[in-house]
Amino acid sequence: MRRSLLVGLVPALAFAAASLASTKEAAAGPYLGVDLDLGTAFANSRVGGSNVDFSYGLGGRVGYKFEIPRSYVWILPEAGIHYMSFGTNALNAGAIDHATTFNVGGRFGLKGLVQPNVFAHLGYGVLGSSLGGPAADIGAGIDFKLGRVFTLGAQIAYNTVTVTDTPFGAYTAQGSAKWVNFGLVSGFNFGAPPARRTYYYR
Repeated sequence: MRRSLLVGLVPALAFAAASLASTKEAAAGPYLGVDLDLGTAFANSRVGGSNVDFSYGLGGRVGYKFEIPRSYVWILPEAGIHYMSFGTNALNAGAIDHATTFNVGGRFGLKGLVQPNVFAHLGYGVLGSSLGGPAADIGAGIDFKLGRVFTLGAQIAYNTVTVTDTPFGAYTAQGSAKWVNFGLVSGFNFGAPPARRTYYYR
């Protein structure tokens, strides 16, 4: 009886050890990102047409980064908030001068010192102070690993907010804002594994 119990226990312990090793290798952990953006809005009635000049913005993201075991890729589900100003010309023209978006989505990239990646998000956007509706973005970037947990890189993205209503439901507005942003991105991957030590014997 004891022998059969041992025979059954050994594979179970081996499987548990392998699972723990895989989890450690996956190096999953919380992630914090900060984006500093420049950009330009596309011509449309909501954002002031050709009167729109250079745009700028910033944003923050939180997520959980998973490094896939025995592969060269990672996945990062994340949520974020971004603000984009459409410039002083839009404000002078009486058009929508800024947008705020709240979104969820993910990134997919390669491991290593240089990490190319792609991303997409869906959410809700607010144009100006009241006009709101569905928001989306899609883009690509490249990160450079400068430390165990820190990366710095650049990205470019296409963004859109489609206006469907106001917060109080007073009326339904039609229109949209579309813009391209590019800029610097910094990230803190708190689940990154420590560097492997190499020992040399003589």
